[in-house]
Amino acid sequence: MSLIKCPECGHEVSTKAPQCPNCGVPIASNLKRCPVCDAIMLQEVERCPHCDTPFVVKNNAPSTPATTPSETVIPEPTTHASGSTTAPSEPTPETDKPTVVTPSSPTPRKSKGGWILLAVIVLLLAIAGLLFWQIRSSREASAEAAFSLLKDCNDPQSFEDFIMRYPKSQHIEEVQARLEELRQEEIAWQAAMRTTNPDIVRDFIDNYPTSTHQTTALHRIDTLEWRAADRLCTATSYTAYITAHAAGDFITEAYAARDEAIKREERARRDSIAQAHADSLAILAPFQ
Repeated sequence: MSLIKCPECGHEVSTKAPQCPNCGVPIASNLKRCPVCDAIMLQEVERCPHCDTPFVVKNNAPSTPATTPSETVIPEPTTHASGSTTAPSEPTPETDKPTVVTPSSPTPRKSKGGWILLAVIVLLLAIAGLLFWQIRSSREASAEAAFSLLKDCNDPQSFEDFIMRYPKSQHIEEVQARLEELRQEEIAWQAAMRTTNPDIVRDFIDNYPTSTHQTTALHRIDTLEWRAADRLCTATSYTAYITAHAAGDFITEAYAARDEAIKREERARRDSIAQAHADSLAILAPFQ
Protein backbone atom coordinates (compact mmCIF):
# COMPACT_ATOMS: atom_id res chain seq x y z
CA MET A 1 0.00 0.00 0.00
CA SER A 2 1.18 3.51 -0.75
CA LEU A 3 -0.21 6.96 -0.15
CA ILE A 4 -0.87 9.33 -3.04
CA LYS A 5 -2.67 12.59 -3.59
CA CYS A 6 -6.13 12.20 -5.03
CA PRO A 7 -5.98 13.23 -8.74
CA GLU A 8 -9.35 14.89 -8.33
CA CYS A 9 -9.14 16.89 -5.07
CA GLY A 10 -5.48 16.49 -3.98
CA HIS A 11 -6.42 14.86 -0.64
CA GLU A 12 -4.00 12.18 0.62
CA VAL A 13 -5.40 8.70 0.01
CA SER A 14 -4.21 5.08 -0.17
CA THR A 15 -3.89 3.36 -3.55
CA LYS A 16 -5.93 0.45 -2.10
CA ALA A 17 -8.79 2.65 -1.00
CA PRO A 18 -11.94 1.98 -3.03
CA GLN A 19 -12.66 5.67 -3.16
CA CYS A 20 -11.33 9.03 -1.98
CA PRO A 21 -12.73 9.78 1.49
CA ASN A 22 -12.79 13.47 0.61
CA CYS A 23 -14.40 13.68 -2.84
CA GLY A 24 -15.60 10.09 -3.39
CA VAL A 25 -13.87 9.48 -6.69
CA PRO A 26 -12.95 5.77 -7.28
CA ILE A 27 -9.26 5.10 -6.50
CA ALA A 28 -8.43 1.36 -6.52
CA SER A 29 -7.91 -0.01 -10.05
CA ASN A 30 -8.83 3.43 -11.45
CA LEU A 31 -5.35 4.96 -11.61
CA LYS A 32 -2.60 5.14 -14.18
CA ARG A 33 0.89 6.71 -14.27
CA CYS A 34 2.28 9.05 -16.93
CA PRO A 35 5.33 7.46 -18.55
CA VAL A 36 6.85 10.90 -19.23
CA CYS A 37 6.57 12.84 -15.96
CA ASP A 38 5.53 9.91 -13.66
CA ALA A 39 2.40 11.73 -12.49
CA ILE A 40 -0.60 9.67 -11.25
CA MET A 41 -4.04 10.35 -12.70
CA LEU A 42 -7.43 8.70 -13.31
CA GLN A 43 -7.88 6.10 -16.03
CA GLU A 44 -10.28 8.21 -18.11
CA VAL A 45 -7.85 11.14 -18.46
CA GLU A 46 -6.78 11.47 -22.12
CA ARG A 47 -3.90 13.95 -21.59
CA CYS A 48 -1.45 14.33 -18.72
CA PRO A 49 -2.44 17.48 -16.78
CA HIS A 50 1.24 18.08 -15.95
CA CYS A 51 3.14 17.59 -19.23
CA ASP A 52 0.22 17.43 -21.72
CA THR A 53 1.26 13.98 -23.03
CA PRO A 54 -1.69 12.35 -24.90
CA PHE A 55 -2.86 8.82 -24.02
CA VAL A 56 -4.68 6.12 -25.97
CA VAL A 57 -7.20 4.77 -23.50
CA LYS A 58 -8.19 1.16 -24.16
CA ASN A 59 -11.34 0.05 -22.46
CA ASN A 60 -11.20 -3.77 -22.50
CA ALA A 61 -13.17 -4.29 -19.29
CA PRO A 62 -16.33 -6.46 -19.61
CA SER A 63 -19.50 -4.53 -19.88
CA THR A 64 -20.78 -5.11 -16.39
CA PRO A 65 -22.79 -2.63 -14.46
CA ALA A 66 -20.58 -0.35 -12.55
CA THR A 67 -20.83 -0.66 -8.84
CA THR A 68 -20.85 2.30 -6.63
CA PRO A 69 -18.47 2.47 -3.74
CA SER A 70 -21.29 1.39 -1.38
CA GLU A 71 -21.96 -1.78 -3.45
CA THR A 72 -18.43 -3.22 -3.27
CA VAL A 73 -18.71 -7.05 -3.14
CA ILE A 74 -16.63 -8.79 -0.45
CA PRO A 75 -15.98 -12.51 -1.26
CA GLU A 76 -17.40 -15.04 1.24
CA PRO A 77 -15.12 -17.58 2.93
CA THR A 78 -15.09 -21.02 1.25
CA THR A 79 -16.18 -24.02 3.43
CA HIS A 80 -14.48 -27.38 2.65
CA ALA A 81 -15.78 -30.84 3.36
CA SER A 82 -13.44 -31.26 6.29
CA GLY A 83 -15.12 -28.31 7.90
CA SER A 84 -12.30 -25.94 7.50
CA THR A 85 -12.80 -22.60 5.96
CA THR A 86 -10.56 -20.75 3.56
CA ALA A 87 -10.28 -17.00 3.93
CA PRO A 88 -10.73 -14.94 0.86
CA SER A 89 -7.45 -14.43 -0.92
CA GLU A 90 -5.75 -11.07 -0.79
CA PRO A 91 -5.26 -9.33 -4.10
CA THR A 92 -1.87 -9.91 -5.60
CA PRO A 93 0.62 -7.09 -5.65
CA GLU A 94 0.09 -6.72 -9.39
CA THR A 95 -3.53 -5.73 -8.85
CA ASP A 96 -2.49 -3.05 -6.39
CA LYS A 97 -0.39 -1.21 -8.95
CA PRO A 98 -2.06 1.45 -11.11
CA THR A 99 -2.61 0.35 -14.66
CA VAL A 100 -0.16 2.09 -16.93
CA VAL A 101 -1.30 2.67 -20.47
CA THR A 102 1.57 3.10 -22.93
CA PRO A 103 0.80 6.19 -24.98
CA SER A 104 0.99 6.13 -28.71
CA SER A 105 3.67 8.19 -30.40
CA PRO A 106 2.74 11.72 -29.32
CA THR A 107 2.61 14.44 -31.88
CA PRO A 108 5.53 16.81 -31.26
CA ARG A 109 4.25 20.02 -29.73
CA LYS A 110 6.13 23.18 -29.00
CA SER A 111 6.20 24.05 -25.35
CA LYS A 112 4.69 27.26 -24.08
CA GLY A 113 8.18 28.54 -23.38
CA GLY A 114 9.10 28.12 -27.06
CA TRP A 115 6.07 30.09 -28.21
CA ILE A 116 6.80 32.83 -25.68
CA LEU A 117 10.42 33.04 -26.85
CA LEU A 118 9.29 33.27 -30.48
CA ALA A 119 6.81 36.01 -29.60
CA VAL A 120 9.51 37.96 -27.73
CA ILE A 121 11.89 37.68 -30.71
CA VAL A 122 9.20 38.90 -33.12
CA LEU A 123 8.37 41.79 -30.79
CA LEU A 124 12.03 42.79 -30.48
CA LEU A 125 12.46 42.67 -34.27
CA ALA A 126 9.38 44.86 -34.69
CA ILE A 127 10.68 47.37 -32.15
CA ALA A 128 14.12 47.39 -33.81
CA GLY A 129 12.51 47.97 -37.20
CA LEU A 130 10.41 50.82 -35.83
CA LEU A 131 13.43 52.46 -34.21
CA PHE A 132 15.44 52.08 -37.43
CA TRP A 133 12.62 53.67 -39.42
CA GLN A 134 12.31 56.56 -36.98
CA ILE A 135 16.07 57.18 -36.97
CA ARG A 136 16.19 57.05 -40.77
CA SER A 137 13.20 59.39 -41.10
CA SER A 138 14.74 61.84 -38.63
CA ARG A 139 18.08 61.73 -40.46
CA GLU A 140 16.39 62.31 -43.83
CA ALA A 141 14.47 65.28 -42.40
CA SER A 142 17.71 66.69 -40.98
CA ALA A 143 19.44 66.22 -44.34
CA GLU A 144 16.62 68.05 -46.13
CA ALA A 145 16.85 70.95 -43.69
CA ALA A 146 20.64 71.13 -44.09
CA PHE A 147 20.34 71.00 -47.89
CA SER A 148 17.83 73.85 -47.92
CA LEU A 149 20.39 76.01 -46.11
CA LEU A 150 22.96 75.34 -48.84
CA LYS A 151 20.83 76.86 -51.61
CA ASP A 152 22.05 80.39 -50.84
CA CYS A 153 25.44 79.34 -49.48
CA ASN A 154 28.78 79.80 -51.23
CA ASP A 155 31.03 78.52 -48.47
CA PRO A 156 32.90 75.34 -49.56
CA GLN A 157 33.30 74.24 -45.94
CA SER A 158 29.52 74.05 -45.50
CA PHE A 159 29.26 71.72 -48.51
CA GLU A 160 32.11 69.56 -47.22
CA ASP A 161 30.37 69.28 -43.84
CA PHE A 162 27.13 68.20 -45.54
CA ILE A 163 28.92 65.47 -47.50
CA MET A 164 30.57 64.14 -44.35
CA ARG A 165 27.34 64.13 -42.31
CA TYR A 166 24.93 62.88 -44.98
CA PRO A 167 26.90 60.69 -47.43
CA LYS A 168 23.72 58.77 -48.43
CA SER A 169 21.51 61.80 -49.00
CA GLN A 170 19.51 61.92 -52.21
CA HIS A 171 21.10 65.35 -52.87
CA ILE A 172 24.68 64.14 -52.47
CA GLU A 173 25.54 64.36 -56.20
CA GLU A 174 24.14 67.88 -56.45
CA VAL A 175 26.11 68.97 -53.40
CA GLN A 176 29.32 67.42 -54.73
CA ALA A 177 28.86 69.19 -58.07
CA ARG A 178 28.30 72.53 -56.35
CA LEU A 179 31.37 71.97 -54.16
CA GLU A 180 33.49 71.38 -57.26
CA GLU A 181 32.17 74.64 -58.77
CA LEU A 182 33.14 76.52 -55.61
CA ARG A 183 36.62 75.01 -55.71
CA GLN A 184 37.10 76.08 -59.34
CA GLU A 185 35.78 79.52 -58.41
CA GLU A 186 38.33 79.82 -55.62
CA ILE A 187 41.14 78.90 -58.04
CA ALA A 188 39.94 81.57 -60.50
CA TRP A 189 39.67 84.12 -57.72
CA GLN A 190 43.22 83.53 -56.52
CA ALA A 191 44.42 84.10 -60.09
CA ALA A 192 42.37 87.33 -60.29
CA MET A 193 43.90 88.60 -57.05
CA ARG A 194 47.44 88.04 -58.36
CA THR A 195 46.97 89.74 -61.73
CA THR A 196 47.48 93.42 -62.59
CA ASN A 197 45.23 93.12 -65.63
CA PRO A 198 41.69 94.35 -64.83
CA ASP A 199 40.29 92.41 -67.78
CA ILE A 200 41.10 89.10 -66.02
CA VAL A 201 39.19 90.30 -62.97
CA ARG A 202 36.24 91.25 -65.20
CA ASP A 203 36.28 87.74 -66.67
CA PHE A 204 36.00 86.36 -63.13
CA ILE A 205 32.95 88.56 -62.47
CA ASP A 206 31.30 87.43 -65.71
CA ASN A 207 32.00 83.73 -65.06
CA TYR A 208 30.89 83.77 -61.40
CA PRO A 209 28.10 86.35 -61.09
CA THR A 210 26.89 84.94 -57.74
CA SER A 211 30.33 84.75 -56.16
CA THR A 212 30.85 86.21 -52.72
CA HIS A 213 33.98 87.88 -54.17
CA GLN A 214 31.95 90.15 -56.48
CA THR A 215 32.33 93.28 -54.37
CA THR A 216 36.00 92.65 -53.74
CA ALA A 217 36.53 92.02 -57.44
CA LEU A 218 34.93 95.38 -58.33
CA HIS A 219 37.20 97.16 -55.87
CA ARG A 220 40.12 95.27 -57.35
CA ILE A 221 39.29 96.57 -60.85
CA ASP A 222 38.87 100.10 -59.48
CA THR A 223 42.31 99.95 -57.83
CA LEU A 224 44.07 98.52 -60.87
CA GLU A 225 42.61 101.14 -63.25
CA TRP A 226 43.39 103.96 -60.86
CA ARG A 227 46.99 102.80 -60.63
CA ALA A 228 47.18 102.66 -64.42
CA ALA A 229 45.73 106.18 -64.77
CA ASP A 230 48.00 107.58 -62.09
CA ARG A 231 50.99 105.91 -63.70
CA LEU A 232 50.27 107.70 -66.99
CA CYS A 233 49.55 110.87 -65.05
CA THR A 234 47.70 112.56 -67.91
CA ALA A 235 44.42 114.40 -68.05
CA THR A 236 43.20 111.82 -70.55
CA SER A 237 44.00 108.86 -68.29
CA TYR A 238 42.34 110.52 -65.30
CA THR A 239 39.31 111.38 -67.39
CA ALA A 240 39.05 107.75 -68.50
CA TYR A 241 39.13 106.58 -64.86
CA ILE A 242 36.48 109.14 -63.85
CA THR A 243 34.24 108.03 -66.72
CA ALA A 244 34.56 104.35 -65.83
CA HIS A 245 34.34 104.80 -62.05
CA ALA A 246 32.01 107.68 -61.28
CA ALA A 247 31.69 106.39 -57.69
CA GLY A 248 35.12 104.80 -57.51
CA ASP A 249 37.30 104.58 -54.45
CA PHE A 250 39.72 107.16 -55.90
CA ILE A 251 37.24 109.51 -57.58
CA THR A 252 38.24 112.52 -55.45
CA GLU A 253 41.91 111.97 -56.12
CA ALA A 254 41.10 111.49 -59.80
CA TYR A 255 39.38 114.88 -60.14
CA ALA A 256 42.19 116.67 -58.38
CA ALA A 257 44.84 114.87 -60.39
CA ARG A 258 43.03 115.60 -63.64
CA ASP A 259 42.83 119.34 -62.86
CA GLU A 260 46.50 119.38 -62.00
CA ALA A 261 47.32 117.47 -65.17
CA ILE A 262 45.30 119.92 -67.27
CA LYS A 263 47.18 122.87 -65.78
CA ARG A 264 50.47 121.14 -66.24
CA GLU A 265 49.72 120.24 -69.79
CA GLU A 266 48.51 123.79 -70.50
CA ARG A 267 51.75 125.26 -69.14
CA ALA A 268 53.73 122.77 -71.17
CA ARG A 269 51.77 123.73 -74.27
CA ARG A 270 52.37 127.47 -73.71
CA ASP A 271 56.03 126.81 -72.97
CA SER A 272 56.27 124.81 -76.15
CA ILE A 273 54.67 127.61 -78.17
CA ALA A 274 56.99 130.20 -76.63
CA GLN A 275 60.00 128.04 -77.31
CA ALA A 276 58.92 127.54 -80.90
CA HIS A 277 58.49 131.32 -81.34
CA ALA A 278 61.93 131.97 -79.85
CA ASP A 279 63.47 129.41 -82.10
CA SER A 280 61.88 131.01 -85.17
CA LEU A 281 63.17 134.47 -84.19
CA ALA A 282 66.65 133.10 -83.73
CA ILE A 283 66.54 131.63 -87.22
CA LEU A 284 65.31 134.90 -88.80
CA ALA A 285 67.78 137.19 -86.96
CA PRO A 286 70.71 136.80 -89.42
CA PHE A 287 68.52 137.87 -92.29
CA GLN A 288 67.39 141.13 -90.72
